[in-house]
Amino acid sequence: MAIGLIVNGAAGRMGRQVIAAASASPSFQVAAALVRPGSPSIGIDAGTLAGVEALGVAATADVAAALAAGDVAVDFSTPEIAVAFTREAAAIGKPVVVATTGLSADQLAALRVCAEHAPVLFAPNLSLGINVLAEILPVVVRALGADYDIEIIEAHHRHKKDSPSGTAIRLAEAIASALDRPWSDLERHGRWGMAPRQTGEIGMHSVRAGGIVGEHRVLFVSDGEEIEINHRAFSRQTFALGALRAAQFLSEKPTGFYSMQDVIRS
Repeated sequence: MAIGLIVNGAAGRMGRQVIAAASASPSFQVAAALVRPGSPSIGIDAGTLAGVEALGVAATADVAAALAAGDVAVDFSTPEIAVAFTREAAAIGKPVVVATTGLSADQLAALRVCAEHAPVLFAPNLSLGINVLAEILPVVVRALGADYDIEIIEAHHRHKKDSPSGTAIRLAEAIASALDRPWSDLERHGRWGMAPRQTGEIGMHSVRAGGIVGEHRVLFVSDGEEIEINHRAFSRQTFALGALRAAQFLSEKPTGFYSMQDVIRS
């Protein structure tokens, strides 16, 4: 049986990509396309929104009806909407993949509470490559030791609101875990004026320009050499396919809080 997919944020860039990817997959059927109240997309066929053939599913702002229509939800909205949507989904035990970025610590805590009632997977980046990178970074850190300075440079399109990216923070947290210290103790955002590098800090730098889909560079630099690990997303389809893989994984899981690391290890 195909999995009935609910897409929250269906009119956005990523929502459209997920609908298109699901419509091309025999494992999924687009069951609901959820948009914000008052959206001009209400009533438009989800396939039309995504630039594919009509799917017979009209975009709606009715959260309860959308949740009742499918098996698992994928959220690409805003932090506030994502938390409210996940709460409503969790209340009826509906699995949710939350791919919205820019969530605060309190909002993440709210998602964890939701995960006590339904399967919830939080993924600031759905790219399989990025999540494999997060797996191997602690190995690199432990092998190199303390003589290497670490800098992270991330670049995204001009419309991205949060900075640094959730992915860059995820990579920094993976590095900090290998140093047995919290990321909050090591972070240094940009440099200005008299700001010499401090031992052990992790530099973080953000670029917002044009239509960059997503780039993340991690530098390990000593006095004698430089190692650069680079990930570049060529298309948002990468994230859409990751969303489907996460949704399929979550559709078979019990109540709990999951990540893409759980997906790639399964």
